[in-house]
Amino acid sequence: MAQLIANPIYDSAFKYMMQNERAATVLLENLLRKKILKLDILSNDTPMIEEQSGVRILRLDFSAKVFNTDTNEPELITIELQKSYLDTEIMRFRTYLGQQYSDTKKTQPEIVQTWRKNKQTGKAEPIKIEKHVPLHIVAIYILGHPFQEIPIEKPVIYNYANPVGIENESVPEVLKTRFFKGVTHDTIIVQIPYLKKNAKTKLEQMLEIFCQDYISDATEQLLNIENFDQKSEEFKALARPLLFAVSDVELRKIMTIEDEMSIHFQNVKYVTDENEALHSMIEESNRKLQEKDSQLQEKDSQLQEKDSQLQEKDSQLQETNQQLANSIKLLYSAGLSVDDIAAKLGIPVDKIKTIV
Repeated sequence: MAQLIANPIYDSAFKYMMQNERAATVLLENLLRKKILKLDILSNDTPMIEEQSGVRILRLDFSAKVFNTDTNEPELITIELQKSYLDTEIMRFRTYLGQQYSDTKKTQPEIVQTWRKNKQTGKAEPIKIEKHVPLHIVAIYILGHPFQEIPIEKPVIYNYANPVGIENESVPEVLKTRFFKGVTHDTIIVQIPYLKKNAKTKLEQMLEIFCQDYISDATEQLLNIENFDQKSEEFKALARPLLFAVSDVELRKIMTIEDEMSIHFQNVKYVTDENEALHSMIEESNRKLQEKDSQLQEKDSQLQEKDSQLQEKDSQLQETNQQLANSIKLLYSAGLSVDDIAAKLGIPVDKIKTIV
């Protein structure tokens, strides 16, 4: 049995899905290939980033407690998820990631013992202070486009640190150090165009939620997932918010606005500033409103002119009727009978009688 869901390639539908804790956990667990013990969304930012191609970047930040199989202990990490439908400058991704590295909120407080010199005794004494340890960052990029330079037909690409020594020997122990975790990050890249139906691996089966081969014949805003009833329970949990999104009128309106903005940005060729692009949209809307207002004024003027013409014709008709009545009265006073007047003027007798 096929099932319609909102297309999560749209920013609004994707946010709708990821704001559901169960759905977000399923997707991130499968991408990270780690058990998530606790997940918190830290921010959800949807700026419309301009390009000549009309790109948008959706950014979501998560704090996740995952089970680290290397240490067999829980580990707190930050997940920086960026989603882009069309090609964008790499610097936009780098700039945002750099902001996360410098964000002092993305740290874990810890009480550590140190030493401080007592000014009175001159001796060093042990004290406890709170220290903020930077969390390890996992950057996830969900791209609606393949790499520009080289076609790498892999739906998911992992780039995890593999530290080696001076003789190229593996040094896995460094992965457990706070310094290394704090100054490096893992990267996961999803290329939506290479996601296909009837995937074999579990992760690709989960990512079928983005597969554009399922686009509905009716609209690109919907995916028609085939054999939905045969999908795994995890997939159904991931898709469930998107099922509800289909009948969410406000969400569908926002998806339509996304379509309109994409078309607009694709038609704007020399816009390099986001505010300028949005200002251009506002000016275009105002121009259309003014044009419609001008058309309405013109129609109103035409109606007034027609009304004036009708009044003029009515006045002329009244004048003609008055002249005719005067002529009938003159003929009647001259001794002509009603029948003679009717025959002479071609007017019904009854009408002449009402005048004379």
